[in-house]
Amino acid sequence: MKTVAIIGVGLMGGSLGIALKQFTKKGQRQYEVVGIGRNLKTLKLAKDKKAVDSFSTNINMVSCADIVFICSPADTVVGIYLEVAKYVRKTTIVCDVSSIKFNICEQIKKIQKENKNYPCFVGCHPMAGIEQSGIEYASGDIYNNATVVITSDIHDKNVKIISRLWKDIGCKIKFMSAKEHDEIVAFTSHLPHIIAFSFYKMFKEKNSKNKNIKNLIAGSFESITRVAKSSLKMWLPIFLNNKNNLKLLSMQFCKQIKEFINCFDDEKKLKEVLYKSHRTWKRIVSKNDKQKLKDVFR
Repeated sequence: MKTVAIIGVGLMGGSLGIALKQFTKKGQRQYEVVGIGRNLKTLKLAKDKKAVDSFSTNINMVSCADIVFICSPADTVVGIYLEVAKYVRKTTIVCDVSSIKFNICEQIKKIQKENKNYPCFVGCHPMAGIEQSGIEYASGDIYNNATVVITSDIHDKNVKIISRLWKDIGCKIKFMSAKEHDEIVAFTSHLPHIIAFSFYKMFKEKNSKNKNIKNLIAGSFESITRVAKSSLKMWLPIFLNNKNNLKLLSMQFCKQIKEFINCFDDEKKLKEVLYKSHRTWKRIVSKNDKQKLKDVFR
């Protein structure tokens, strides 16, 4: 049985712990889970939810782990890796679940060059989650059928171990460079969040002047603002670390909006824009693929 230490047992870390604890092979559990964090109340709740077997507020507990998952905001991953490296064996595999990869992977590569005895790092990003945050919402089902992007060498033996772990809990694996990953998720995940946050800000401003607005909310409003409920603590460092890709995409999106506005006085052009969008949606998203796309845009 492998021991997995999870640093940060919130939504993603707690859900990972639940899924690992639930996985069995020939009736035998394959993973023991140790939860590590600063908040004792959160750790106790993680134990109650069967997300961890044991827990500690002391990071030196990673010394017993074969695998360490850093499940904390993107701007904390490198610092936590440095702390973990003080206590683990060189054979321990350290991973993250962050939505940005390039800056994290580059910084850790530089650290490893200067410290040859530091543990292996495997960059991971499970395309999964919900707009809520916290251990209260953790569920092992979050990772079921989710795509996990791994940005480390596909042929590395440690990468194969981590790939196996993700597959054990029902995930599919996709390998790509950290740079390509950040470019793609900037479009499929980060930009939709920017749109949602911006739209909700607009709603609050207009609602403060006209209270009737909140009484005329229906499905489309809920759809576009759902992810605006997401944790600011998590999303601020994501935006800052992927800002170059997001600046470009945001300008491209604004251009699309301007082109749409120009079509209001031309029914033929407007109809063509709507038709092309609808046709593309129907072609890309078959009935069997709708849930997959929902997973990608979480």
